[in-house]
Amino acid sequence: MPERIMPGLGLRAFYDPGQRNWGTSLSEDLRRLSVLVQATALSRSTALPAVGTMGDILIVPASAGANANAIALWDGALGAEAWVFLTPQPGWQVWITDEARTVRFSAGNWVEVPHPGVVSIRTLTGTEHTLELIDLGCILETTGSSDITVTIPPEASVPFEIGTLINITQVGSGEATVAVAADVTLNGVTAGSVALNGRWAGVALIKRAADAWVIQGALAGSVT
Repeated sequence: MPERIMPGLGLRAFYDPGQRNWGTSLSEDLRRLSVLVQATALSRSTALPAVGTMGDILIVPASAGANANAIALWDGALGAEAWVFLTPQPGWQVWITDEARTVRFSAGNWVEVPHPGVVSIRTLTGTEHTLELIDLGCILETTGSSDITVTIPPEASVPFEIGTLINITQVGSGEATVAVAADVTLNGVTAGSVALNGRWAGVALIKRAADAWVIQGALAGSVT
């Protein structure tokens, strides 16, 4: 039976007798299993040091030039230690020690898994923001004095799950408007938009179907 990659952790199995150097392959897979079962990383923002401590596990920062978002393990025979990189797969979850939170790999990025009953607050300071997966379950606070438009993208570009909830609060004096991309509906209106009802007004965005969203809360008028 030829060797094949198993689903889930991507371990190799079912070698033919004598196939490959199965001792090395098995050791590599056991290392992967050791890292990923109850996976814990020291940080996802700290740059990898040139030399680590045996057993150190970190997530390479997304801004890194090489191996961005990979899981890095300091391992190797005595005197030949080096960073070993595991390419993350969608759905992998890792506990980040210096943040005391869990992150999940989704659409090429590590996104925060909310604590039960606690949501993240993200600050929007510009004049344009297109929703991204990291906004999932967050409260977005618009804090500037200039008007800002928050756009809901199509499912084809950002695959939010049905049932996604995102809240928006207008904290600054700039008017916050929610708009949807072409072919996306908001309260049944294709490519619709609506402004929030002034400072400290808040709304909830809910994805109810593919490319169909509902907005509820303190609105300045109807969706048009």
